Amino acid sequence: SASFLDAFDFTAIEEMDPSLAEGHRVVYDREVPFELRVQDADIGPQEVGTLEAIRCKILALGDEQCPRHCRIELTSENDLFFHYTHSVDEHGFRDMQEQQKLMIDFPDYVSVVIKMLNSCIK
Repeated sequence: SASFLDAFDFTAIEEMDPSLAEGHRVVYDREVPFELRVQDADIGPQEVGTLEAIRCKILALGDEQCPRHCRIELTSENDLFFHYTHSVDEHGFRDMQEQQKLMIDFPDYVSVVIKMLNSCIK
């Protein structure tokens, strides 16, 4: 069933998105099921978490095959204070790659994260 909102053009509102202000473009924007667990500093994470739909937005700056910068934003409709941002360029990725023993290079990072998020949806 069509909504009356389908008749409106929201491109002007979408262009005001502060995430796009620095020239980034959205390469992924979907809700992905995450299991969230509360973590107590003394006890550690709780045994069973809650399943929540988290909006995952991936933005890239530069060439699609070799981006200069990547930003991942995680937000929740259920909790307006849930807002996590991961921002990395090639230099920062090298540090992360070394610390976490990642086997991919920066140009592949966005596509690998997208594949992982899509597999979480499936």
